[in-house]
Amino acid sequence: MSGQKTETLEYWPYRTFNWGRWNNGRGTLNLADAAATARGINSVRAHEVLTLGSPLRPDDVTGETAYDSDYSYELLRAGKYEFGPAEDPVFEAGDRFSIATHGMTNAHIDAFSHVGHHGRSFNGDAFDDVVSMDKGVKRYSVVDLGSLVTRAWFIDVPAQRELDFLKPGDPVTPDDLRRFADWIEPGDALVIRTGRFSAPLVRPDSDEAQDDHGNWSGLHVDCVELLAEWDVATVATDGPGDNFPSTTEHCSVPIHILTEAYLGLPLIHHLDLETLAKRMRDRADKSFLFTVAPLQIEGGTGSPVSPVAVL
Repeated sequence: MSGQKTETLEYWPYRTFNWGRWNNGRGTLNLADAAATARGINSVRAHEVLTLGSPLRPDDVTGETAYDSDYSYELLRAGKYEFGPAEDPVFEAGDRFSIATHGMTNAHIDAFSHVGHHGRSFNGDAFDDVVSMDKGVKRYSVVDLGSLVTRAWFIDVPAQRELDFLKPGDPVTPDDLRRFADWIEPGDALVIRTGRFSAPLVRPDSDEAQDDHGNWSGLHVDCVELLAEWDVATVATDGPGDNFPSTTEHCSVPIHILTEAYLGLPLIHHLDLETLAKRMRDRADKSFLFTVAPLQIEGGTGSPVSPVAVL
């Protein structure tokens, strides 16, 4: 992590990781330079294009909670276009949708204004100076992230363990990631499958639930050391990124806090990786071209996305 200015903190995680490393709001996406983009392009073999976002829909996990109305769709009009000459009839339709970005169902990318820790945001900025209800998002909007085109590595954790899916609440460990240690370069992305779309849901109201979010497989807190060492640009998963229940007593959402508030690494959540898993199953080279472009939402703490994989 060259160029990093690490300071000592009195509280967990006791160091500041990438604070002060870059002079813009892109964080680790700065590492996805021309060389990383070229590596992504050179990883294309079959020229097959896959969409990794699933259809937007109401939250199907948390039920009657804060995310109850996280998505709505309305068809506004359909039929004959009222403008234009009568002898040349035109027909058209229009619609609109509304989405709460940070739910547990729809694919999205987080901006650094999404989370803070001990009152601090990325780079040590006061969280209240970054975002507040009265003044909105003043720094680290999703617009600051820009677009990403890089090489990604597909890490199918259940397949590596000879499983169809991880049992919800069973975390991805550093050993699951280390298989790729010899190939990952700074600016690469990690796309990690837990099998969420094949696994049974454990909702918050379930007798099995061990967390207010229900049970989810995500990264163990110890994985963050590897993400920092490897200088990856982003981590995309088919779940929330964090493991629920948490894998550390220090924090309920350690992956969000360590990556976004300290590493400046934007997480991508809830991708549908099932088709990608089938295509990559018999492919020795697990790299591919990965692209994602957030909507340009001024003041957005994140954005719905539908990343593209080119194999």
